[in-house]
Amino acid sequence: MERYDKLFIGGDLSGIQKYLYNISSHKAAVSLKGRSAYLSDVMEDICDDIKETAVKAGALKAESIYCSGGKFYVTVEATDNMVAIMGALDKRIKAIKEAMWNEQLGQLGINIGYVAFSENADGSVNVEGQDYVNCGELWRIVNALFFIQKNQKFRDILAEQYNCFFEPIPLEGHPRVCAVTGIESAACTPLYNDKPIDGNDNFYVLPIVKEQIERGKELCAADGFKDFGSYATGTELGILRMDVDGLGKRFIKGFASIEDYRSYSDCLTDFFEKGIKDLQKRDEFKPHLNIVYAGGDDLFIVGRWDKVIDFAELIHKETEKAPFNHNVADNDRVHISGGIAVVKSTFPIAKAAELAGEAEEYAKQFGNGEKNAFHMLGKTVSWARPVPGTRLAEFDYVKGYKDKFVKLVTQYALSKSLLHKIMLYSSMADENKMKKNEDARNYSYIWHLSYYLTRFAKRYESSIKICELCYDLRDNELKDGRKLELIALAARWAELILKDELNNN
Repeated sequence: MERYDKLFIGGDLSGIQKYLYNISSHKAAVSLKGRSAYLSDVMEDICDDIKETAVKAGALKAESIYCSGGKFYVTVEATDNMVAIMGALDKRIKAIKEAMWNEQLGQLGINIGYVAFSENADGSVNVEGQDYVNCGELWRIVNALFFIQKNQKFRDILAEQYNCFFEPIPLEGHPRVCAVTGIESAACTPLYNDKPIDGNDNFYVLPIVKEQIERGKELCAADGFKDFGSYATGTELGILRMDVDGLGKRFIKGFASIEDYRSYSDCLTDFFEKGIKDLQKRDEFKPHLNIVYAGGDDLFIVGRWDKVIDFAELIHKETEKAPFNHNVADNDRVHISGGIAVVKSTFPIAKAAELAGEAEEYAKQFGNGEKNAFHMLGKTVSWARPVPGTRLAEFDYVKGYKDKFVKLVTQYALSKSLLHKIMLYSSMADENKMKKNEDARNYSYIWHLSYYLTRFAKRYESSIKICELCYDLRDNELKDGRKLELIALAARWAELILKDELNNN
């Protein structure tokens, strides 16, 4: 141990996704806002607690490298008494885990690990018998410790408080089930103080849940936050979830020094916790959407569905040119993937968040590890992959056709039946893909679509623009299966926009 004069400490809050979105539809907006603030606060508190513990035990200093999105990383510069510092940390980590259990009853867990190291003049480190290795090794070791702890969830609590897990817990007084978490507890309290205790119209929640709702009310009032449904007046609600691709691998791959890590982390935090909120304040977005959660590299946004799609595109573009991507090799650049669920304004928000999570996962699985994609209206498109024969990325290609369809319908009286036919033939192509036996596949839709476009053009022979569209689709675009899929997505996007315009008029 005498070889090492520093500690690298990491913390990982587990269960965030389930915790954040496990809410009732009642008071959903303020619950989400309050919970997101709680998650940010609790991580900062634990990070500060760990640093304070190290310093009190004799460390020269303790500094944060990163603290956001349910993770923190800290470096501690130790003294000769490294063993005493590690002992104090072990004791405090155990107490933190117990406190988290007592407050959250298993809804959230905290994993904390550390490794001793020394840093060389060239920025490399010596750690666990390895000399002059990239400092990314520190992240790899600590994240491996997280993995072990996640597979031994609540191990210390289980060993010392067996009754909490395997024996009925006696509940004194009048136990009730928390309306948000579903946890039965005598501590449940009425959500509304002006309602009768035994009234059927009251909601009972855990004290921590009530505290989060009250915090959410304050934040919503300060931000001018509206109920989710009000964003979808006359249209649908969009639920967006986004996540940076490969950030963990970027950290583990390493930088030239720990100080470079700190600079990189500062850029990430500034962008995802401040920069994106500044984007939302633009006139075209502020009245239509709200950032409910922006922690680390994870985003949850609710608003008018079409504005949410536009905002997702803007986030992608800003991510590509953000400071953390400046002067970075192509294979070290980070990108962002996401997905949107489009639902009615009355749709349960917890279920909508789940659907958006599934859409996000489709985007993260796009390509052969390619990611850097967006899932919308049932299809995944790449932000970057070019469409063959064009200079456009798939999303831009779809957006271009969407704009073209909307313009032709609204300004040149194009019948929306063309959009429906394109979507129909694309669905037939999708069905063909599902058939493993080539003999069972039916490709008649190709010539049916070609024939339909020819007849359709003749109906509009007085309109040069509509005829050009039909012949271009027939002769150049729809022969390619992927292009048909993308244009059908554009048709669906345009159809929803046209429906909104009709309803609002």
